Amino acid sequence: MKRKTVTQITTLLLLISTIICVITGIIKWPGLITGLGLTYRQVPVALITELHDWSGLVMTILVALHVFQFKGMMKRMVRGLTQRSSS
Repeated sequence: MKRKTVTQITTLLLLISTIICVITGIIKWPGLITGLGLTYRQVPVALITELHDWSGLVMTILVALHVFQFKGMMKRMVRGLTQRSSS
């Protein structure tokens, strides 16, 4: 598989896992469920928590992979920033 394709797949999966983690995190926000007039029996909190935890783990792994994929660009960027600040 081409490097560009792998990077695009990684980026798409990272976006999907981030969206899932953010949405489930908002739903789990303390007081939100009761603030909306719902009870914990009406909302599948265990499922939401499991989705939140797994998507966070997947997101962490994908971020590490993404950083590895762009390590050359990051080195150049840091080098450029450090050279400008020392001038």
